[in-house]
Formats: sequence, structure tokens, C-alpha cells
Amino acid sequence: TLHALLIDIRQPLLFVVVGEVKAGKSSLLNALFGREFAKTGVLPATDRVCIFRYGEVEKTVDVSPQLIERYLPIDFLRDFNVVDTPGTNTMVEEHQRITEEFVPRADLVFFVFSVVNPWTQSAWDLLAFVQKRWLKNIVFVLQQADLRDPSEIAVIRRHLQDTALQKLGTAPPIFAVSARQALLARTGAPGAASLEEKSQIVPLQEHIDLIMSDASAHALKLRSAWQTAQVVLQEIASEVREAFRTIRQDEERFERLMHFLQARKEQTLRQVHGFVRGVEQACRDCAVQGTSFLESKLTFWTTVNMIWRRDYWQRDFQDEMETKLRQIVQPQIENAVQLLETDLRGIWPQLQDMIESHFAGDAKSQAPRTPPDFARQRRELLQSIQLTLAERGGGNAIEEQMAVIFRETSDRLRIPAGVAAAGGLVALVAAMSSAAIADVTGVLAASAVIIGTFLAKRQRAKILRVYAEQMEAKRSELVLAIENQITHAIDLFYGEINAAIQPLTAFCTAQRAHYQLLVDRINELDTTFEKLRPRVVGSRAD
Repeated sequence: TLHALLIDIRQPLLFVVVGEVKAGKSSLLNALFGREFAKTGVLPATDRVCIFRYGEVEKTVDVSPQLIERYLPIDFLRDFNVVDTPGTNTMVEEHQRITEEFVPRADLVFFVFSVVNPWTQSAWDLLAFVQKRWLKNIVFVLQQADLRDPSEIAVIRRHLQDTALQKLGTAPPIFAVSARQALLARTGAPGAASLEEKSQIVPLQEHIDLIMSDASAHALKLRSAWQTAQVVLQEIASEVREAFRTIRQDEERFERLMHFLQARKEQTLRQVHGFVRGVEQACRDCAVQGTSFLESKLTFWTTVNMIWRRDYWQRDFQDEMETKLRQIVQPQIENAVQLLETDLRGIWPQLQDMIESHFAGDAKSQAPRTPPDFARQRRELLQSIQLTLAERGGGNAIEEQMAVIFRETSDRLRIPAGVAAAGGLVALVAAMSSAAIADVTGVLAASAVIIGTFLAKRQRAKILRVYAEQMEAKRSELVLAIENQITHAIDLFYGEINAAIQPLTAFCTAQRAHYQLLVDRINELDTTFEKLRPRVVGSRAD
């Protein structure tokens, strides 16, 4: 982490030694330290990652089953911490993880190859990880040089250079050494000077000493930390920007989702008139039946009968029409509500499919899983429309208007009827007394009957016309009220849909705000690192 890098800057230089089993890593460390403390032998000995640190008292600390720390009173370790790793071709997953934890923090990585077999793939795989990803300073050590002729070593050296150029794009320094001879020389074996010269350990030691010089060590430490920090930053930036791209994609998908819902709502609203078309036709059918009923019942004598029984006749007619209206319109209302429910139910699977197929995992988890309560919405809408039908189906307007017409009919027919009745009575009396008087009163009675008949027919036509007009107005009013209630139900349904996806909306908004801050911070750090580049890269020691 970047925090660990800040700590590492204040620590001694960190050297990491990697290579295959039996490549001679432990022997190299023994030669550099001038004493045999790293195990060597016929069988692979380094089965754990080992960190060598300076300590006044020699001791070993088991950090974990895969990691140990050894403290040694060796001056060499005052300036270096050294990490010895298991062979690259025998690493278990945990060893690999720990090795790759130290590599990013390393100031110098020694890749140890055996002259016996310097062509192994596992070492080159780890090398590509170290160099290409972490841009680390690398030194090739061609170990066990005493097992090959100088001409063979020269061929191997050229092969390493060519392979490095091909795989890495650069060729690190290569030192061919015999750690066995160097250790013998440094532990006082006979012919120490000759052994040290043959071991060729001195050029490698001088390279290390150059690094250990104050200016070079400080520059190497800073450059290593800068390189690692850049890699870490770029990896974080890549992840953050990828996450930010995902967020933008989610936002675009969410916008398409909202457009889909809006278009679907508009489509449903356009269908409202179609939903109530059956109700509208049922109202027309009821009006036709009402007119037919009036025509059949409103005979001359029925009209005349209104003189004495208009209220009773009106109540009978009104009750009959209200009953027929409910019987005819109610099934159509239920059918309209069913059509609406079917249409709205089809939206939920479409919405779920869009979320499931288009949104990323984190955003998908915020999506609603419980559909709206269609049964409750259907029940409430049906109850509301039924209440409207009860309130407006018969309606006071028709009742009042028909009452006026019936009362007017009664009043207008009452005078001719009275005259006719009076004339008839007078005619009867006159017949008993005077023929002349009988003629006059007979004519008067006949005229009253004619006038009454004319008025009755006229009022009958007026009743039919007024009823038709009132039913047409009532039909429009009722259909409009039902359309408004269905529209209101649609608004409530889509309101519930919007409320259900509100967590998804909030998640997208919060994620954008969070990652926007990270992107801005990464851009600031990237600018800072670029400003440091001339100072860090230019600090390389000559």
C-alpha cells in the first residue's frame, strides 16, 4: 500500500532474492554475508520466505507458517534487509502471495540462475511480473559459475541478455559468480585470495557497495518507492475508472429504464379510452333500452294518468333504469379494470428483465424484488368506480329533470281534462233540460279532449327527447369520471414503481459522487507524480 511505501522509505534498502530451486540462492547469501547461515544442501531447504534483518542478538521469529524473520549481528544487514524466497518452480499459493508482497517493496531484486539450467520458464514468468509490472531494479546473478567453462558462461550470458531484451525490453546487469568459492575465501580457506578472484564475487560486491553509498542508496530508495507508488496508483486508477465507467453505464441504463417506464405509462394512458369503450357502449345500450321502455310505457292514457300519479310512475321508471344501468354497465366496468390490470402486470417482468440483463451486480442488488400489490390496486379501483356508478349512474340531474317534465305534463293536462270533465257533466245536466245548451257544452268537452290529446302527445315526445339528452350527458359524465379514476390509478401504480426503484436511483447517485471524488484525487496524485519525475529519475547516481 502507499502507507507501507512511506514506512519503507525510512527502512534499510530491501533486497529480494528469487530463483528456482537449487539455483544457488542461499549459497549466494552466505557468500555475501561471509558466513554460512542460510541452509544449503542436496535437497531444497528454503521452504519458507525468510527475511534477514540486523540484530544485536541472533534470533529467529516465526511470523507465520510461511514466513520467518532472522536477526543477525552482521554489519552488512545494517544497510540492507534481505528476503530469501522458495524456488519459483516449487512455490505454493501462499508462498507466491508473500513473495509478490515483497517484490513491489523491493529496492533491488536479484534473479539467480544456475549455469546448469538457466532456461527455466518459471523464473522468467516471475521476472516478467517484477519488471513489467513493478519496474524494479533487477540484477541477474549467474550462479555456480565454477561448474562451467568461461566460454560456456559467455554463451549463457549472451543468451540471458537476448532473452531479457526480447521478454522485458531491457537487459539487466549480469554477474557470473561462484558463491561456493567466495564463501570459502571469506571464511579463511587456504588460497582465499585466489578463490575470491575465481569466484568473481568482487564485481557484484562493488555493484552492491555502489548502491549502498549514501547518495545512491537514498536515490534508489526514492526511485523504487516512486516507481512502486506509480504502479499502485495506476492499478487503483484503472479499477476506479473502470468502476466509474460502470457507474456511467448504469446511469445510462437507468435513464433508458426511466424512458421505458415513461413511454409505457404514456402507452397505458392512451389505452384508457379503449379500456372504457365497453362502459361507454353499455351506457348507450342502457339509454336505448330506457328510451324503448319509455316509448312502450308512455302511452296516451299513461301520460294522462300522470295527472293523478306522476310521482309513483316516475319512481317506478327511475328504479327500473338504475337497475338496468347497473346490470349492463357493471360487467363492462369489471372488464375494463381487468384489462388495465393485465396491462400493468406485464410491465413488472419487463422491468425485472431490463434490470437483470443490463445492470452490474452491485446496482442490481438495489433493484426491487417485490412487485406492486396488483390485487389491492385492482380492488381499490373497482370499489372507487362502483361508488361513482352508484352516485352518478342514476343521478339527481335526470331524476330532477324528469320530475320537472312529469310535473309539467301533469299541470298542462289537468286543465283540458278538467274542462272535458266539466263539459261532460254540464252536457249531461243540459241534456235533461235544454238541447241548445247540450250542443254548446258538448262542443266544449270535445274541444278539451282534442286539446288534451295534442298536449299529451307533445309532452310524451318532450319526455323522450329530454330523457335522451339527459342520458347522453350522463353517459359522457360517467365515462369521463371513470377515465379520470383509471388515470389516477395509473399514476398511483407508476408512483409505486418509481418508489420501488428509488434505492437504485439513490445507489447510482451515491456511487457517482463517491467515485468522482476518487477520480479527482487520482488525477491530483498523477499530476504530483509527474512533477516528481524529473527529480526522482534525475537522481540516479552515475
